[in-house]
Amino acid sequence: MYCETTIDPTTGVLALHGELGIYTVPTLRHQLLERLAAADSLEVDLTGVSDIDTAGLQLMLLAKRLPGKTVRFSHHSPPVLRLIALANVAQVLGDPLPDMAGLEEE
Repeated sequence: MYCETTIDPTTGVLALHGELGIYTVPTLRHQLLERLAAADSLEVDLTGVSDIDTAGLQLMLLAKRLPGKTVRFSHHSPPVLRLIALANVAQVLGDPLPDMAGLEEE
């Protein structure tokens, strides 16, 4: 189980690659908070997320609720979209999402 992060030096976008789950969230939480200590906003690209569980979703929700910080999630991978649809938290996260009709059944 792994999850790597990369930062695009020109845009500052944090990209996640791998599993966003119970075993990787503690490290990712630390990295996310470090990035937000230096900036008031951050975009997180979820294209490379191959798997996500409720711990990953909790991290996303936590990031959205950090006082004085703006976190935007973009390019949601299919596993992320399925969990957002299943948990019915699209409005809570507030990020633009593609049409998620039918994702719960996949």
